[in-house]
Amino acid sequence: MCGTGGIQTIEAMHRTLRILIALLVIGVVAVAVLVLRDEGRDLASGATTTVTSDTPYRPDLAEASATTEPRPPAHALDPGLVAAFERARAAAAAEGHELVINSGYRTPERQQELLDEEVAKRGSFEEANRWVFTPERSMHVQGLAIDVGDGGAADWLAAHGARFGLCHTLSWEWWHFEWRQRWQDAGACPPPAADPSEAPGL
Repeated sequence: MCGTGGIQTIEAMHRTLRILIALLVIGVVAVAVLVLRDEGRDLASGATTTVTSDTPYRPDLAEASATTEPRPPAHALDPGLVAAFERARAAAAAEGHELVINSGYRTPERQQELLDEEVAKRGSFEEANRWVFTPERSMHVQGLAIDVGDGGAADWLAAHGARFGLCHTLSWEWWHFEWRQRWQDAGACPPPAADPSEAPGL
């Protein structure tokens, strides 16, 4: 049989073990919270904002990355656009606006799918092409266009985007913005196109 001292030693060991288990559980929970918080931030920069508009809109996940390594437009948004958007987002946040990308780079295949769907909906290529350009003309496919959520933030970007080279280029799509290095260098935007034939090229 254990003496009193032995029992006390066992109880002390049990208390120590319980404390260690509790600390381990707390550590695991803390790590899980941090991971989930970071994932939430990633989602917040994707297609999570509801866009209210009478015009057709199909948000797909933006493939923007703030990496400093150049990435070709064939795989993502142009790095210049990404850097410009990050600066614009910080400036907008300082004035109480949250800029969110709802749609960014699209593959040619995805752009064609969207166009085909729009033709089926509207009954003609001519009418559909006002809302969804062909892959050859789409600046989304070039990695030079983004669609932003929240009308107030879009209004802010339309008013202040010139200094970032981010310009509202299609008058009938309040959410659509494009970036060009020359616009950023000049600090000026071209007037928004009134018709698809006037949309800016590369």
